[in-house]
Amino acid sequence: MLKSVVTAAPFSWISSSLDLFDHYWRAWRTYCRIRAWFPKSHDLSFSLTTQFKYRENIRIGDHVRIGPGVIVGAHASVVMEDYVRISQNALIETAGLDLDQPLPYPHVSRPILLKRGAWIGAGAIVLGGVTVGENAVIGAGVIVSRDVPSGTILVGQPPRNLDRRVGA
Repeated sequence: MLKSVVTAAPFSWISSSLDLFDHYWRAWRTYCRIRAWFPKSHDLSFSLTTQFKYRENIRIGDHVRIGPGVIVGAHASVVMEDYVRISQNALIETAGLDLDQPLPYPHVSRPILLKRGAWIGAGAIVLGGVTVGENAVIGAGVIVSRDVPSGTILVGQPPRNLDRRVGA
């Protein structure tokens, strides 16, 4: 009996209305966050679950897409040029530890540059001091600690170049 009442049309309509309201509320919150945090970027898209540490050190170009669960740690500068794509759960991190120093290890940080059209795959990690060239593709789960030339496609662990050039 209770099941038929809960699934009756009025309850179904209320539930659908609340889902729609939640969708629009999340979209509005994301839009406000984008405009407040990166007002100079046009056509920027990221999720409410995207984390930006040290936003003042982040510069984002136009038409950039950042997936859910991405973390951008910008102890040093992070520059994302136009048309950069970062897939879900990727990590962009400029800071690390100086293991040559005595305990507690001090932080060191180096800038990251993602050039026009770079694509970072799901779960990939880009470490400080790296420049990812134009139209380069970093495959899912790849850890990048060295510069990636333009048009390169890196996949696997350890990363290997597919020897294909993309738009370079």
